[in-house]
Amino acid sequence: MITKAFNTFFSATNRISYRRLLCWGTGTGLLLVGRVDAETWLYLSLAFIAGEAAPKMMSALKGGNA
Repeated sequence: MITKAFNTFFSATNRISYRRLLCWGTGTGLLLVGRVDAETWLYLSLAFIAGEAAPKMMSALKGGNA
């Protein structure tokens, strides 16, 4: 049980997702303090959404569960 939880928490796909989330959160913080303009933040958000959706789309195309 502990091994399963450990493997789930520290799997490579989850780390990538957390890195994207951290990047998006940092971009949002920089937008709020005025260090990033709205257009740059929009591009960052689009990249975040596309990065999160890509593995699920590929899994669906291959016939696997998302």
